[in-house]
Amino acid sequence: MNPKNMIHFASCLVILILLGNMSPANEPDAAEQASRPNIVFIATDDQRSDSDRASANQSNLTQPARTDIHISGIYPHLTTYGVYSQNGAHYKEGHNECGIGAVVPWAGKLWMVNYAPHMPRGSEHKLFSIDADLTQPMMIHPESVGGTPAGRMIHAESNQLLIAHHLIDQHGKIRTIQPQDMPIRVTAIARHLVDPENMVYYVDMEGSIWEANVHTLAVNRLFKKPVPGWHGKGGYTSQGRLVISNNGELHVGDYQDVLVGGEAKSPEERGVLAEFDGENWTIVERRQYTEVTGPNGITGGSDGDDPIWTMGWDRRSVRLKVLDHGTWYTYLLPKAAYCNDAKHGWYTEWPRIREITDGRWMMDMHGMFFDFPKTFSSGNSAGIRPIGSHLRYVPDFCAWNGKLVLATDETSIQGNPLAGQPQSNLWFGSYDNLKEWGPASGYGGPWIEDEVLADKPSDPFLIAGFDQRVLHVAIGQIKPVATSIRRTTDQLPITELPESLSRLPRVTIRRGNWRVPADGFEFQLSRPATVYVAVDGRGESTLSPEWTQTDLTLTWGKQVQDRIYARDFPAGRVAIPGNSFEHTKGSFGTPHLAFVKAEDGPADSILSAAGVSVEMPTRRDAPDPTAAGPVQMTLQVDRHGNNSWTDLETIELAVGDSLAKVLPADLEAEWLRFVVDRDCVATAILHQTSNQFIDGDTSEHRLLFAGLADVGEKNALASLVYPAKRDRDLRVLTSDDRNFDFTKADFTFEPDGADVQLAKLLQVERDFSIDDASVVVHRGGKRLRLPKGDAAYDKPFPSGWPRASREVESERHLANIHGTFYEVPLVTNGAPPAWNLMRPVSSHSKQITDFCSWNGLLVLCGIRPDATDDGHVFRSDAFKTGLWFGGIDDLWKLGKPVGHGGPWLQTEVQPGNPSDPYLMKGYDRKTVTLSHGGSQPVRITLQIDLDGNDRWVDHHPFDVPAGETLRHEFPEAFSACWIRAVCDTETTATVQFDYR
Repeated sequence: MNPKNMIHFASCLVILILLGNMSPANEPDAAEQASRPNIVFIATDDQRSDSDRASANQSNLTQPARTDIHISGIYPHLTTYGVYSQNGAHYKEGHNECGIGAVVPWAGKLWMVNYAPHMPRGSEHKLFSIDADLTQPMMIHPESVGGTPAGRMIHAESNQLLIAHHLIDQHGKIRTIQPQDMPIRVTAIARHLVDPENMVYYVDMEGSIWEANVHTLAVNRLFKKPVPGWHGKGGYTSQGRLVISNNGELHVGDYQDVLVGGEAKSPEERGVLAEFDGENWTIVERRQYTEVTGPNGITGGSDGDDPIWTMGWDRRSVRLKVLDHGTWYTYLLPKAAYCNDAKHGWYTEWPRIREITDGRWMMDMHGMFFDFPKTFSSGNSAGIRPIGSHLRYVPDFCAWNGKLVLATDETSIQGNPLAGQPQSNLWFGSYDNLKEWGPASGYGGPWIEDEVLADKPSDPFLIAGFDQRVLHVAIGQIKPVATSIRRTTDQLPITELPESLSRLPRVTIRRGNWRVPADGFEFQLSRPATVYVAVDGRGESTLSPEWTQTDLTLTWGKQVQDRIYARDFPAGRVAIPGNSFEHTKGSFGTPHLAFVKAEDGPADSILSAAGVSVEMPTRRDAPDPTAAGPVQMTLQVDRHGNNSWTDLETIELAVGDSLAKVLPADLEAEWLRFVVDRDCVATAILHQTSNQFIDGDTSEHRLLFAGLADVGEKNALASLVYPAKRDRDLRVLTSDDRNFDFTKADFTFEPDGADVQLAKLLQVERDFSIDDASVVVHRGGKRLRLPKGDAAYDKPFPSGWPRASREVESERHLANIHGTFYEVPLVTNGAPPAWNLMRPVSSHSKQITDFCSWNGLLVLCGIRPDATDDGHVFRSDAFKTGLWFGGIDDLWKLGKPVGHGGPWLQTEVQPGNPSDPYLMKGYDRKTVTLSHGGSQPVRITLQIDLDGNDRWVDHHPFDVPAGETLRHEFPEAFSACWIRAVCDTETTATVQFDYR
């Protein structure tokens, strides 16, 4: 052991108390977990003496890990965890997350901190440093206090790195502000307005603002909560003001301490962007914002007049604002993914704008990396370009020793039962590596069913850097409006309601006395139906287990978001229970709200009841033929980013009309905006894609995945996997019922005893179905259809059905269905994934039985029996088992998304009834074939969903002759989220798509 490690070992390893039997526990068994010995152990996994290792072998302690393993930019021995006191086990409350919140090069080392979910007073999370030789163990510093940190700043005058609660001088000496003195979740650190040489601002995720002396460490709370929002993010100083951001609105307190602003008044008011001039606070915008920075970057601000940049989002697009000489300007960019969109902001972490290698600056937001010009201002906005999309959850990034370093929030166990221990790691690579990941494809626009004013231009929307661009525009309301629907019979307006629920009859009762439990109610069904029930989002469900939670939600009142449950009933009596949950002392939740869906028959004949209110569904009003004439929508472009706008084209649309327009391939411009000639409701959404789809047939990519078994292989080494809770190994259950630990210490398989409960936990329940037309997934009582791959996926593998969906990166799902991987966002806390917002990643013909993240790596199961250990495959001849390891974004190289299928295949259809939605987003070369079984021509109209939220418009009518098959090839640039078909005649119809 070298002297540095000996010193570190002496300072960290102090207490080892062993009580009782040390035999491994069956991990899912809570009772057995409770009986485990109380073990307190503080040390690094990788820096123990030989005697300690011997003791570890006797006591099930983690062995020192190999430091020579390097896979897809990841060094497994640099993995961070949440708990360090329990011999590598994870049996401690409050430590269910450990994303890496900040990573900074300083004093010859790379420094980082990881974080707990909500620990303002500290936790077992650590301050780490890494030497330039990445094969050395990382240092875990005894000064660590943990908590929930992501703030970092280099204070130039004192030559210190400020990271979390720590201050580190140029020699690496660490001082720490104790959490009991400053009990905050450090989200940002910024220059001081009055005394920048000696003082800095600390911004708390809960909203408080503190100041600290960087010499004495004296702290002072300036504001308890000056502005609204409940998930603070960025902070930066310039132009004589401190600017802070907040990206969440699901409050964890009340608004009584807020100095300006207040409770959200609409669904749009989530989070905040605010500024402080030294005397007064001002709300800049009531939207969800994250990063706040400027050309001085990690130094925390400027004492001069440098610009301030900030980015966030709304329901339409990514928002980028710049404060330029005292004035705020807004620019809009597309979203590649929707994993950040939750109103509470928890699934976002800290998207950054930061300098990386070779003097470049990079922006990361909504699953897309962008080149970002350091010169960005209102008068010089040129230069933002998409680099590519990614699956990795990136809280921070930096340049170090010629490498690009990405921090990650990899594996959380909050709401994720298929992982036992939270863990995250770093990725080391190059800027050019990012271009080998996902294609530069994004979606969004300035208007989505917005009330817009005549002659007022929209905010500029980025169009530079995309190869294919299609614009969808519409005039008038597309979705039904829920303004007349109330949460209870007498009060509480609903502000957001899924279209599928808005079309159903509703049963409600009066609010009643909120100081006592809410009453239940009953009604009668004349025929079988599915009943959906909205449960007050401020509490817990009081429904019996027969009710199944869906991924649907509705929002009412002051941003209360209700969960929706479903249950099938036969004809007869339905009893909806009361709500006895006391969400705050003396305050009980609202009565439940019921929606009733019958498969057939008129909606107004299914219900009968007394003592309740029965309301029929809200219907979309047809366009008023007496309304004013058509709307002239003018497209304008800023070609050079100098705020000089020229007209490109004028489109005329009547109310109720829509149009898909491919922008010219040779159109060179930075920004696009829109102007209408009269007040109206308008939609303008762009789908912009890249030509750079990754081809999995290249020799390099074939070699990368060569060890995976092909779908038709009979003797694949199949298994299920679970990141362990009892230690830092990977638990492996083979298809022939053998158990192994794949060890972190040396990446080898070690036999383990049978674990019935773990096997039950990992058991695969197929959560999709297959028919002749396509793959079907169910979302909130609605069917969504996906393309098929190889016909072999119609049946289970010899080992059984493969796992379809699993949380891999924290708080977002990865799905592997019928030969295609998809990213599926989580948007509602506690609800199933938002399948409507999914995007395809790659298609393949492999026999992948399971997958997970572990020690920063993506693990794939289903290995060829003759696979060689090639740096990605680790296989045991003796035990006849193996696994594949790589990076999460290696998946893009598995093969471009392809598939075939559709909503109808010789399907009996009724006139005017739309088919199920079929996925279209993320595929490039697309054709459709249409036919029917009638004796006369039939019109089949294809409709498209513009944004994945049931905003359907007519796209193309096809008059299909009898006895013929009509084939249509879509323009290469054409894209929509989902597509469906509507027929004008009762017939047997086929609509099938081929994505090549």
